[in-house]
Amino acid sequence: MRKILTEIGNFSLLLIILFSPLLISYKLDKIDAKIKQPKVIIYKVDNVGANMIGTITAKEIIDGHYTVTAGTYGKFLITEEQYNEISVGDNIPDYLKGRGN
Repeated sequence: MRKILTEIGNFSLLLIILFSPLLISYKLDKIDAKIKQPKVIIYKVDNVGANMIGTITAKEIIDGHYTVTAGTYGKFLITEEQYNEISVGDNIPDYLKGRGN
């Protein structure tokens, strides 16, 4: 019985020794890919009471995030439904002028 347990332990140790470098290499590749990925910074802005006048000047999808640019006010993160309703040249919608959630 002791010999069988020793062989199982040795086999387990051998598997760990063989597969550890593969696992480490895989994890390092994932870390490198994450480091090289461009960063997206999302700011939460409170525009309550602001008098925003202008139009939507651009629409973009950045890393799955729907954004619109409102002239000199910058980019705003919006939902997919809002993105589909807005066209370039439209006036700035009221929900961009109010307080963010």
